[in-house]
Amino acid sequence: MIDFDAVEKLRVHDGDLLVVPESTEQDDMQLLGEAIQMMNGARAVIVRGPIKQFDTAAMNKLGWYRA
Repeated sequence: MIDFDAVEKLRVHDGDLLVVPESTEQDDMQLLGEAIQMMNGARAVIVRGPIKQFDTAAMNKLGWYRA
């Protein structure tokens, strides 16, 4: 179920990354993606959070090598 008190206004652009709470159900993520595409034709990547960005050293430590 969506927590409507936590809803914020977003202007989603094509290619944006959206982070939703970890408790978000897969079906709700699918509906959100479909609604975004229907409203403004944008396609967004939707992931469950929290998410953080790794620097090159951290990625290398995990075995992920940047070409």
